[in-house]
Amino acid sequence: MNPCKNNCSCERCKKCGIPSRVIKAIEACEIPPPQETPPPPPPPLPSYGNFFQTISLQLSNNQPISWNGMGETAGITLDPDTVTIRVTQAGVYYIDYLVNVQFTINVGITAQTAIFVNEVQVNPIQTRYGSTNATPDRNECSPYSGGTIVSIPAGGTVQLRNVGPAFETCGGGETGVFLAASINLFKIN
Repeated sequence: MNPCKNNCSCERCKKCGIPSRVIKAIEACEIPPPQETPPPPPPPLPSYGNFFQTISLQLSNNQPISWNGMGETAGITLDPDTVTIRVTQAGVYYIDYLVNVQFTINVGITAQTAIFVNEVQVNPIQTRYGSTNATPDRNECSPYSGGTIVSIPAGGTVQLRNVGPAFETCGGGETGVFLAASINLFKIN
């Protein structure tokens, strides 16, 4: 405790937090030191990842999309199986993805994909997106995309899987004209 400067009085000691008592003019008054506030916690480390597929894939029901390319990442990795994305930090993540579907003449195709976290499909209404070929003379590569916000635990896994009938993606192949599929994850808190 630090002693008060000269001219200590009862009023001044009350302001210093000293209990009321009879004080002689010559007694020293003490002021408690200020309370130290702890430093703020360090900001969380960034966590994001971009994964993509450059070649066409045949996807059967419940098959995850494999990724053969990776963009910028921090705190998110691709497992050696090339279909499982692993998140280091727990948090709320924004995930968006794009899939290019090959529609061919006289073949009715419905393509559907959804996000799985730790092997469990996230609420289908929240993450299931797709496209349907209802035109018999349609022969084209058609994109669809989806996005959601979801909580992922530390060490959690993420996969993008086909949740409908078998379909084929389309991509630029070796020429790299465009991607067959991609997925992005961003930690937002």
